[in-house]
Amino acid sequence: MPKIKILPLTVVTKIAAGEVIERPVSVLKELIENSIDAGATHIEIQLEDGGKKLIRVSDNGIGMDKDDVELAFVSHATSKLLSDDDLFSVNTLGFRGEALPSIGAISQTRIISRTKSALIGSEIRIEGGKLHKIKEKGSPEGTQVDVRNLFYNTPVRRKFLKSTHTEMAHISEMVTRFTLAYPNIHFNTIHNGKNVLTLPPANDLKERITTIFGNEIGKNLITINSKEPNVSIYGYVLPPTHNRPNTKMQFIFLNGRYIRDNIISHAINAAYQNLLMSKRSPIVFVLLQVDTRDIDVNVHPTKIEVRFKNAGLIHDQIYSTIHSALIRTELHSPLKVTSQDKHASIETSPETATTRSAPVGNFKARHAWDKDILSHEKKESVMKSMSDFFSKSLNKKDPYHKDEHKQSYLQPSEDEYSFKQVSTFTSYIQIHNSYIVEETADGLNIIDQHALHEIVLYHEIWEQIKSSKLAVQKLLIPELTELTPRDYVTIISLKKELGTLGMEIEEFGKSTIAIRTHPQILKNLDFHELIQSVLEEVDSDEIKGETDNILRKIVKIMACKGAVKAGQKLASQEIVSLLEKRKDGIVTDFCPHGRPTTLEFKMSELEKQFKRK
Repeated sequence: MPKIKILPLTVVTKIAAGEVIERPVSVLKELIENSIDAGATHIEIQLEDGGKKLIRVSDNGIGMDKDDVELAFVSHATSKLLSDDDLFSVNTLGFRGEALPSIGAISQTRIISRTKSALIGSEIRIEGGKLHKIKEKGSPEGTQVDVRNLFYNTPVRRKFLKSTHTEMAHISEMVTRFTLAYPNIHFNTIHNGKNVLTLPPANDLKERITTIFGNEIGKNLITINSKEPNVSIYGYVLPPTHNRPNTKMQFIFLNGRYIRDNIISHAINAAYQNLLMSKRSPIVFVLLQVDTRDIDVNVHPTKIEVRFKNAGLIHDQIYSTIHSALIRTELHSPLKVTSQDKHASIETSPETATTRSAPVGNFKARHAWDKDILSHEKKESVMKSMSDFFSKSLNKKDPYHKDEHKQSYLQPSEDEYSFKQVSTFTSYIQIHNSYIVEETADGLNIIDQHALHEIVLYHEIWEQIKSSKLAVQKLLIPELTELTPRDYVTIISLKKELGTLGMEIEEFGKSTIAIRTHPQILKNLDFHELIQSVLEEVDSDEIKGETDNILRKIVKIMACKGAVKAGQKLASQEIVSLLEKRKDGIVTDFCPHGRPTTLEFKMSELEKQFKRK
């Protein structure tokens, strides 16, 4: 008797479903793609319990007649391919005919659809792969698909689903991608009976970006546009000043399909090379139109990965398009260098722009050009630094340093350069309103005031949390912060953790939160900046029960935002208080992010440097 056996159809469909359907967002993606392929201009999404209980997608597309509805749940039945040659020229988002059968195998699904010419629609149901008979059903023109109780018959898969908030964060991210790729479509998303995202048709991509991400992003968009044979690139990028710690704000679309591609990512990063700090990523919205014969989208079940026939050419075109746009923008922002004797400022002229345009298609030439520009910028930077240094040295009445938060210039006090006595053996001095030089019994310490205060606050907040003694300050007027739909869902999912840390937040409208309390230990907090930092550091995938890790991460951010800043003038008593908070048993050598707080110099080292020994 053979050991190899043919699997039953029910098992086969569940295995196939596992490749296509991973979580509620996978189902929703397939259904939205079908709606877009059907020519819909209005798509409504209704969800319950983060899509675990119900996913309903209704559209006003062309609909299906009775015969098509009857075949909808048959494996590999599709209207989008006629022959194997069509696989090499796919013009639709879906094409395999796998999605609906896979969804029907692990849920309770119903389709209601009607074409424009039909007087009455059709309805068909499937439960765990078992198809029911088709019947007539009154319905508007278009299609409605209901998916209930996802993975109800595969409990192993169901137990791996995350919390409702986590699943909604993934759904918000995916819906956002579709709304950017198709700004002409009206999208409406309802969760548990509450409208969470309504986006009417936009005139163009820029309007849709501004609606979703706000005016700060919208007003800084830089247009990119280039056309080559069989390839066109359009979209927007942001200047290097607007960046993120990850690539979640990089939206790349190929023929209307959201994709991730290492070659394109490399081109984007190369265009921003030397313009961003380490571990920061640019914000881009790139729409590619490529001849369908030159790409292969049949690479991965999710269709998120593709292959290009001319990958190198596309890489170079994306690089040169973005790089040129950034250079043009920089040239329209004049760089001025002022010396002590007030020479005329150096300003980039339009004529210079022609000589500095980036070479295209030649990597070595581009590299040499980049080095010339970088060298020129470094020289200008050094000139400015030297000018600032000598001007300060010659005129001590000039503004000494700028306070980032008060936005005002701080004047050095009369005793700026005199040591203060702290105890019998130690004295201190604050320099550049950023560092404290402390005399010790056998040398001196140079202390980063922000880093030291940051680690002190971190320990104080954490100790108060552990002992349940965290004092909370109530705000007389709640602080309102408007967020993007995805960020709103993420912050609401952290409501419990933020409450533990003394920040009471509540929903205030569709995408706005109200902050009502904050930890008393933190003074002069910028709440909007704090929330944005939390969103950057805490990924939605982490919101799944590891409360201690999430709390520690948020405490680090709170300590950083609540600590004194570099450039902030401290009174004598503030310096003394900060130095006295260094306690035995608490490690204050490094801030929570790993930067040193103190550099120690022994007298023997100083004497050696001055050649006294």
